[in-house]
Amino acid sequence: MMSAVFLDYDQAALDREYDNMKKVAEVATITAAWDDRGAEARRHLSCDLDLPYGDQARQTLDIFPTAKQGAPVLAFIHGGYWHRRDKSVGHFLAPAYVASEIHFVSIGYRLCPAVTLAEIVADIGQALAWLAVKAPEFGGDPSRLYLAGHSAGGHLTALMCGPAGRPDLLAGGCSISGLHDLRPIRLSFLNEVLNLDPAAVAAHSPLARLQAAPESLPDLPPLVLAVGDQEGPEYLRQRDDLAAALRARRRPALAVDVTGGNHFTALTAFADPTHPLAEAMLRLIFAPPPRVTAGAPVSS
Repeated sequence: MMSAVFLDYDQAALDREYDNMKKVAEVATITAAWDDRGAEARRHLSCDLDLPYGDQARQTLDIFPTAKQGAPVLAFIHGGYWHRRDKSVGHFLAPAYVASEIHFVSIGYRLCPAVTLAEIVADIGQALAWLAVKAPEFGGDPSRLYLAGHSAGGHLTALMCGPAGRPDLLAGGCSISGLHDLRPIRLSFLNEVLNLDPAAVAAHSPLARLQAAPESLPDLPPLVLAVGDQEGPEYLRQRDDLAAALRARRRPALAVDVTGGNHFTALTAFADPTHPLAEAMLRLIFAPPPRVTAGAPVSS
């Protein structure tokens, strides 16, 4: 019998929980469809590609503007466990949001192991600061800057929307299949590439940073937390633990289940404006809940 390395999981079981490429047999078909739809979006929509927000090759972003001036901005962070894929992954999402008169932005960032997770977090903060300044130049309203991300991008979204990120720049966020507790990631096969140590886990886990924050939290943007109901118990726990922690602090968090969704089709749902996940994002943008400001009661 193998001993537990995290909760009740032994090493093999923990690795299986986070090995999405093996859990989803049709992953190649799903991601190929993303690529095809992304190429179609680039052909048919106005877009400004590879705009630098920093001086490194991957510190660029792509903007799909809508025609409306003063429109909200939705920035997206791709997944890939912080070491794979690139910002083109998000292009297939653009048509749904541009059609809703939202400027859509896909953010690129440097990848592990060439850089550390701390440097990736800094990239996202730098990109958001760039957008806050530059949004009026492409017709965006910097006071209505929203952030969404998938998987590792969901982690970065939740971190940016939390007390350790840039909540001052964001009007709301959506973490899809996000990784909010990095403890099991450090203990899994993924750490061969990521090289996380306990200090990095504590510094960059959205859940840990929220739990360690003082009782008087800053103003935090509302957060949608989505997961496919077929993703497995660890992904459900990742979502539910952060939702519970936010609600315990009386911060707005909406949990959305993608019925029948796996780790990859959960993101596909975000591109369908009739799906409850995309509907939740659109409601957040156009009918946002009131925000809780610093000094408000945080205990139930």
